[in-house]
Amino acid sequence: MVIQSRHLWLTAGLLVLILLSGIGLYLYLRPTDEKLIRAQFAKLVELTAKNGKEGAIPAAGKARKMASFFSERSTFSVNGMDWMAGPFSRKDLSANIFRSRARFSNLKLSLDDLELNIDPGKGTAQVFLSAALSGTLKDGNSIREVRELESRLTKTDEGWLFESFKVREIIKK
Repeated sequence: MVIQSRHLWLTAGLLVLILLSGIGLYLYLRPTDEKLIRAQFAKLVELTAKNGKEGAIPAAGKARKMASFFSERSTFSVNGMDWMAGPFSRKDLSANIFRSRARFSNLKLSLDDLELNIDPGKGTAQVFLSAALSGTLKDGNSIREVRELESRLTKTDEGWLFESFKVREIIKK
């Protein structure tokens, strides 16, 4: 049996087409920095949520997981709350998150209107967003706080980590 030249060219062309399709699919589906940053905010929202009674061990696990989204020296800036300025280690953040969540019987965080400015050369990102925190305290009082925030993130081997949060403006009703 003799392989004809046109069959070789057809097979080679088909292999090149399959290879190019695979590369194109990979480039199309791979997570971009923007998708990774948005996913980091979504994970933060998911872990912040609290619906009803929560045991100490699951609460400590959530606090530790949330703290892992932050760099080892994270800062926070809220007017009139100098005790939150930081920098905070992950251990300190985990303890603060645990104590703060323990005050609530129900808690929900909503992050909207994310505006991302990514600097791929430096591996940093600045994100402007609106945040709404609502919940019921253990004493039965309800709260709803809405703020405009500025967040800075840094890309590391662990992924995108939060470096800082700053309240830009208190939204009045």
